[in-house]
Amino acid sequence: MKQTIIPTLLAFFCLQTTVDASSQWWDSGSGSEWYEEGPAWKESKVTIPDYPQEQKLIEFSVDNPATRNHHYFLDPQSLSLAEDYVIRYSVVVQTRSGTSNVFYDGIRCTTNEYKNYAFGVGGNFIENKSAAWGRIKGGDFFRKALLRGVVCNRTSDSPYRPEEIVDRIKYNR
Repeated sequence: MKQTIIPTLLAFFCLQTTVDASSQWWDSGSGSEWYEEGPAWKESKVTIPDYPQEQKLIEFSVDNPATRNHHYFLDPQSLSLAEDYVIRYSVVVQTRSGTSNVFYDGIRCTTNEYKNYAFGVGGNFIENKSAAWGRIKGGDFFRKALLRGVVCNRTSDSPYRPEEIVDRIKYNR
């Protein structure tokens, strides 16, 4: 039985490879008259905002036991939503020792990516010359928290408007 199955299968696969490619029943997408590629996404010009002022920051929560001793703040004055649908913001991460890490980032809600445009050093932003879009991964606790409902509407994968983001944080929505 085994001796006849293997040669039969081998012959079947050899015959299949000789079938003319034009007889394929499926459309590979090339030349389809129903599909049109939209315009390529283009990032808007980015201007790094002023350094966050401590008295204007609003705190948001990050639900993660590993970072329960950290405090996370968003600068509402840095929030912007450009034509490229990237929501940009400044974040201050304060550790339990009192050290602050400051970032100016952007999030693309449709792709779950972020880009760090600048970081804070000595009360000033320093432009990140190697800024590139990257996936928000497991260790990016505050970015994941922002992505999952603070700056992005998870039902539509679109960003909230800046005033909506401030309301969501202030009123814990």
